[in-house]
Amino acid sequence: MSDQDESPVGSDVEDSPLAQLKRTQNKEKKELRAKITSMKRAVPNNDKKKKKEVSTLIEKMEKELKEKHDVQMTELESKIGAVKISEQVDETVNEQAKAKEEAIKKKLAKNQKKQDKKTAEQQRRAQLAAEDEANAETSRGQLENKSILEALTERSLTLVHIDPDGDCLFSAIAHQLSLQGGVDLSSENLRSQAATYIREHSDDFVPFLTDDQGEPLSEEGFQNYCEKIEKPCALGGAWGGAPELRAISQIVKKKIEIIQPNKQVTVFGEEFKGNPLVITYHRYAYNLGEHYNSTTNA
Repeated sequence: MSDQDESPVGSDVEDSPLAQLKRTQNKEKKELRAKITSMKRAVPNNDKKKKKEVSTLIEKMEKELKEKHDVQMTELESKIGAVKISEQVDETVNEQAKAKEEAIKKKLAKNQKKQDKKTAEQQRRAQLAAEDEANAETSRGQLENKSILEALTERSLTLVHIDPDGDCLFSAIAHQLSLQGGVDLSSENLRSQAATYIREHSDDFVPFLTDDQGEPLSEEGFQNYCEKIEKPCALGGAWGGAPELRAISQIVKKKIEIIQPNKQVTVFGEEFKGNPLVITYHRYAYNLGEHYNSTTNA
């Protein structure tokens, strides 16, 4: 037996379980060698029978010690392997936790970016609206307003200002409905109904809808268009226009008249009788862009 027996378990580290076991085993090996030496010396040189008996006993003792040490080493290898597996599992769990935390951070950052963009857009609109009130109108805007007011006067109507928040078309129609029979529909409700109607009658609308480049809308583009019509502008929605006016006139079964400069009037739902819903269209009077106001009897 040798003190330099190698182990399949990694290199020794002082005071590690492996180092402690090897020290113990080396001590037991030395003690066995000393005992074997003593046993051999106790046998007379001319006693062959006794020598054979001692030799057999020595082989047995060495074999038993080796088997004992092998079992101890195997058990230690199992324990060390289990520790390593546990460490690997812990490391995997930690990596998964870090990945989850990173994903949450990215999602929060993305949501914050959206919120910042929304806030910036609201601030921009507020600033432009303030400029509309504080600054003098451009000459083109003044002429437009003057022309529209003259047209309203001839019809014994006055202008009702609607907030220029991107939802003005729907808010103006909602105001008109409230004047006629007390129909109480919000701009959000009108948006939702208009989007649903356009989806359900897509063949009547798709041929007249285009993207920002003037190209016909794809199926995906059409669905995106409807989704934007459903949302208020503050949440990323789109302004309303002719398609939505056409849809709303069919939904509420009323004629809608849009008064423009130079006494121009655009009509949707001409087939419907009764008092029309009358709103005004302003292209230049507002810094925010195109705008719709409502009207009421003078």
